[in-house]
Amino acid sequence: MSVGKLVPVILSGGAGSRLWPLSRELYPKPFIPLPDGETLIRKTFQRAAALPDVARIVTVTNRELTFLTADEYEKAGGKAVAQSFVLEPFGRDTAAAVAVACLQVEEMEGADATLLVMPADHLIGDRDAFAEAIARARSIAAQGRIVVFGIRPDRPETGFGYLEADGDRLIRFVEKPDAVRAAEYVAGGRHFWNSGMFCFPARTMLEAWSGMRRMFWRQCGRRLRHRAGWRSMQRWAVELDRAAFAAVPAISIDYAVMEKVEGAGFVPCSFGWSDIGSFSAMAELVAPDAAGNRIAGDALLHDVRGSFVHAGDRVVALVGVSDLLVVDTPDALLIAAGDRAQDV
Repeated sequence: MSVGKLVPVILSGGAGSRLWPLSRELYPKPFIPLPDGETLIRKTFQRAAALPDVARIVTVTNRELTFLTADEYEKAGGKAVAQSFVLEPFGRDTAAAVAVACLQVEEMEGADATLLVMPADHLIGDRDAFAEAIARARSIAAQGRIVVFGIRPDRPETGFGYLEADGDRLIRFVEKPDAVRAAEYVAGGRHFWNSGMFCFPARTMLEAWSGMRRMFWRQCGRRLRHRAGWRSMQRWAVELDRAAFAAVPAISIDYAVMEKVEGAGFVPCSFGWSDIGSFSAMAELVAPDAAGNRIAGDALLHDVRGSFVHAGDRVVALVGVSDLLVVDTPDALLIAAGDRAQDV
């Protein structure tokens, strides 16, 4: 199979609940400013645009986030690459997002185009290692295979799904383990965190869909035809019809296709990956002071230890406390014991 042009597909959205009050339903995690001032979606776009042989970047997102997304792409220097948006009226999980993206790419770039599907809200620290992983995945995808990316675990983690692999071959998807099993996975060396990233020729995914979930695929195809399009500068967008899209089942791409497909490829990765799924992960982006405090923004601390402060537009002051999480925004303030932040 020939290697077609590369089309990165950015999946963006989410409920915005895991990092409240920084993230909200209409201002979810991809748009949170990180301590360096950039957002996750801007960094994702920059990584995608920097790859070689990119034909266009496709973004699947909620229609309410269209202009917020476009603004982030402008800040990332987005004028240099063609962009397409598939705008969902509401989320239908990753299977529907990948399906409509694949149909859109086939229409615009042809069935030989290679899609690189990646979430908008993950952080990758080593761009060179990322580019190397993508190049390796494209070579495997050129064999007509769907490729998944696994993150080498550096600790037992019960919050992630895992992938079991042998060389460049995916063995199986594994559900989130308990602590004992997670430790076994790390020690064994055959299990990797599921990154949620995929690489495949459009033609391969089209065939996989039509062979395994014909009805779902036909529904997505019909729903994509119920659309309105608009063009602005170098951007092309299609808006999916609300009533038609409501009939599409809400399931993940892992369940709909990947757990059933045969011969899937695998690429192990060590490129400084994080899903920034908690305030603990966000705190790790800031160097600690001598007392173990991590501060993002303007804060004054006296006799404070082991705390994370994310200040907004005003000064935050702490005195005589330890192991606190403080997140200040214009309309909400979160104060929690460090180990209770995810109870919000």
